[in-house]
Amino acid sequence: MTRRIVAGLVWVLAWAMALGSVVLAVRYRLPTEPLDGVFLSQAPRTMQARFDDIGLTVALVYGPVAALILARRPHPVGVILAVHAVGSGLAALGVQYGILGAERPGLPGWGLLAFAGGWGFVPGTFLTVTLPLLVTRTPVPRAHRVLFGANLVLAGGATFASLTQQSVPEPVNPLAVPVAAYQAILPDLYNRLSFIGVGMSLVTVAILVLRWVRAAPEERPGLGWLTLGHFFLTTSYLSLVMPAGVALPGWVVAFGMVAPLLGQILYPAAILVVVLGQRLWGVELVVSRLTLWALLTVGGVAVQFAAVALVPVVLPGADPRGSGLVAAVVIALAALPARGWLQRRIDALVYGEGADPEALLAGLGDRIGDPQTGQLGLADLCDALCRSLRLGAVSVRSTDGTLQASAGRSDAPALVLPLRAGPDAIGEWQVRPPEGQRLDRRTLAVLREITGLVTTAVQLAAAYRGLDAARAEVVARRADERRRLRRDLHDGLGPSLTGIGFGLAAVENLLPTDPARARTLLAELADDLARRAGEVRALAQAVAVPALAGTDLRAAVEELAERVASPRLRVETTIDAGDADGARAEAAWMIVAEALSNAARHAAAGRIEVDIGGADPLLVRVADDGIGIGPEAPAGVGLRSMREHAEAVGGWLRIEPGLPGTVVTAAIPATRDARPSPPGHPGGQNGPGQTPHGPSPHPEESRWTPSL
Repeated sequence: MTRRIVAGLVWVLAWAMALGSVVLAVRYRLPTEPLDGVFLSQAPRTMQARFDDIGLTVALVYGPVAALILARRPHPVGVILAVHAVGSGLAALGVQYGILGAERPGLPGWGLLAFAGGWGFVPGTFLTVTLPLLVTRTPVPRAHRVLFGANLVLAGGATFASLTQQSVPEPVNPLAVPVAAYQAILPDLYNRLSFIGVGMSLVTVAILVLRWVRAAPEERPGLGWLTLGHFFLTTSYLSLVMPAGVALPGWVVAFGMVAPLLGQILYPAAILVVVLGQRLWGVELVVSRLTLWALLTVGGVAVQFAAVALVPVVLPGADPRGSGLVAAVVIALAALPARGWLQRRIDALVYGEGADPEALLAGLGDRIGDPQTGQLGLADLCDALCRSLRLGAVSVRSTDGTLQASAGRSDAPALVLPLRAGPDAIGEWQVRPPEGQRLDRRTLAVLREITGLVTTAVQLAAAYRGLDAARAEVVARRADERRRLRRDLHDGLGPSLTGIGFGLAAVENLLPTDPARARTLLAELADDLARRAGEVRALAQAVAVPALAGTDLRAAVEELAERVASPRLRVETTIDAGDADGARAEAAWMIVAEALSNAARHAAAGRIEVDIGGADPLLVRVADDGIGIGPEAPAGVGLRSMREHAEAVGGWLRIEPGLPGTVVTAAIPATRDARPSPPGHPGGQNGPGQTPHGPSPHPEESRWTPSL
């Protein structure tokens, strides 16, 4: 509340004194020439006559600007602009009051107010020399702080000199120092201080240009306007240091009037945007329209001045009225293009890239560049949005509240925008302005327009997560299969081939002495070699999944049974697969192949039954009469592989002991959503101990394996 009261007082004082000067000039029809001796500046009289107009403009423009900054953010810039606005209003009033006092002697406070016309504008004018250094970097670099400190001392010295000067007998300055030697040095001292001030201002312009060149794209509009405005102010400061005896051409006087006006228009608009950022809410539209109106007006005045000055030079002897006609034609032709050109740039200053959604999307593309995949790409998008729209923080969360990506930091209240893919909610994104600020209307509109873009990015990130998970699963399965293949080759085929090699060596030794025994041993070795060849074929088939259609499952399983069968092992098949599709048929084949391999290699079985039947679910049963599997049997790669094949298509797998042997049962549904219940569970397809074609021999022994 205190800040708002102070801000209101600044605005009221600045405008009251500025408007008071206008009332005095109009009411009493005062001359435009100021009193002699009230200005320490050595500027020509033609320029001094414009000081009152410049002070009036500064008070009217900087009063609300300073009030807005002071009310919404405590910042040194607001204080300096308040001093400049109130001081310039006082100077404008003092000039007119001094002229009125010369015509009407005896006015109260004549001397004080008349000289106020010469010092009121001094502190603010000198302080704005390095003002941009306080807003272009955070924190302010040490070199910039030193330069601003020197400028503060300079402004104090120039203000004190102006306050205490008495260069004419009348009016009498009540604040003057009555020392002749002191008064004698003041004009030269003030002139030197002015030269130093202009030099500092030029250094500030150079710093701003360098800062603009190095700035990020989103910072350039504000810095560009600030640089241009400060450049025009610097050129207007040159009038403070021009020698009094210089005869200035008309165009120089005209430029000296237009330059500070342009500076006072561009400078405050840029200061507001750079200092307040999104705290312009509620006045951003006013700032935009006033800036556009002021620039068009000053541009028209500048064209008028240029025509008046240049037409007589280019066309000697031309009718002076022709310059006005030329100016009118130029203004008419340039009005609409200039308005559109200026409006686009003013919008870019006030709203940033959010002023143009097309430019915003292009800027986002430039910032993101070659997008990363998954969460990294989502994080890049958040960061680009944060910088492009001047946001404090951006975050994306899933429907359960899990944070997926974020950029920036801010404790300001969040705007929550839901993310939907059709009717389904897939998450939300939260947008926060910088701390102490809020989102303006233009930014809110842009955020809602690009919600679809964020939704697409979230969907892509989810797709990449699924792809990464699938890729990891494939890699893990390949590693398991390789370990299994290595173990089978090392533990099974390797020793068998070594044994066959020893047998061949024995045959070689027996041939000379016992040919009959050698022939018998050769027959045994041939039979063993045939079995090992079958194992190699089974291994090869296990790592190459066949492409099956529903009608091919019978032939594929029968072919598999023929390869496994031998004189010592009989395989019987009963298959009624119906119209099982490729995925279900493939899963069934893989389960049968693994079960046959386990029974043939580890169970010492003499008979294996393979039953496949049913439609939904497709039921698979493989039973052998081997040594069986104990309750504490470890879950090897083969058992896990069978279970994974069943679950991959939404089914289940069960392994239980038979009398004798082992029974493997699996159910594969037609769709993943219609997952069947295991036997013995509510909703199961078969009761406890039931098989696809009947009860198991010992249903009381049915149980789940501890680990598959």
